[in-house]
Amino acid sequence: MFANPSVEQISAEALRELQLTRLQKQLRWAGEKCSHYRESFAEAGVSAKEVQELDALQNFPLLPRGGLQGKNAFDFLTMPLSSLLRISYMHSGQDEDNVFVHFATNGDIAHHVEQMTRSLVACGLHNAALVGILGDGADSRLMDIHYASEFIGAAVTMLGQDKKKWPQMLDFVTPETLIGTPKRLAELDDILQQKGSGLSELPLARIICLHASVPSSSLVTSVNDLAPAKVYHMLALPLLGTAAPFLPCEPSKLVFHLQEDYTMAEIIDPATKKPSAGSGELVLTSLAAEAMPVIRLCTGLMVEPAAGPCSCGRTHRRFRLLVG
Repeated sequence: MFANPSVEQISAEALRELQLTRLQKQLRWAGEKCSHYRESFAEAGVSAKEVQELDALQNFPLLPRGGLQGKNAFDFLTMPLSSLLRISYMHSGQDEDNVFVHFATNGDIAHHVEQMTRSLVACGLHNAALVGILGDGADSRLMDIHYASEFIGAAVTMLGQDKKKWPQMLDFVTPETLIGTPKRLAELDDILQQKGSGLSELPLARIICLHASVPSSSLVTSVNDLAPAKVYHMLALPLLGTAAPFLPCEPSKLVFHLQEDYTMAEIIDPATKKPSAGSGELVLTSLAAEAMPVIRLCTGLMVEPAAGPCSCGRTHRRFRLLVG
């Protein structure tokens, strides 16, 4: 199923034209409005005016994975706080003391929700679905999923963070789609098993598992084994403030389409930082971000391109996440 076939099945030529137009505008916006990029572009001697093809992006400086840590988040902000609609605080997947601040305008949220709608429809979500989200609106990523689910027409319930209340809430309204992090999904399964059942006893059609960092193969297997439902693995990196760019392609596998009308991807050799034709580190550049552009962010994700056309019919590039 497609939420927006004209974009999800866009031709390669039309996509390149769209990306170049948006890239030029994004680099110009970041270089003029954001103090960090203004300084780093000047130091590297690059300018948006020089970008006449997509490969020219490689001349711009990389933003290391830890490039936002220890820096003032306002150095990456392009506008006054009065112009924003959302300010979110998110922890990294491994360090609860490491907090990322993410800013978003009304336009940013609209773009995220549009992409999340495509992703959820790709996972089989429909207007008769009942969705349970393990968490609350304090997490910007879950807010995007909440809005997108409602846009599709699904009924949504935020189950909150108090795991003691989850069984009672699920007794009252039992979802057929469950969304949460590996930790929360495992906690819910443990609580239900203490009461004599488990996730495998719920009438789930699908589970959408949100990963804030690179999961291990054993973690992926354990999530896949929680229930007989289809399990979709979705990346939800705190640095991006949303899970929107990553569209899950195959149940139970770490394969995703990157929604390239909003995000450009490069693969680089993690040692040399040069472009790699095969596997390597995924580098992302936002193409339509308003409040907080991301230019050549090193994600720390090791990926390899998935060759050949995808059976789902989507034409955006597809990647396989490499895990240990």
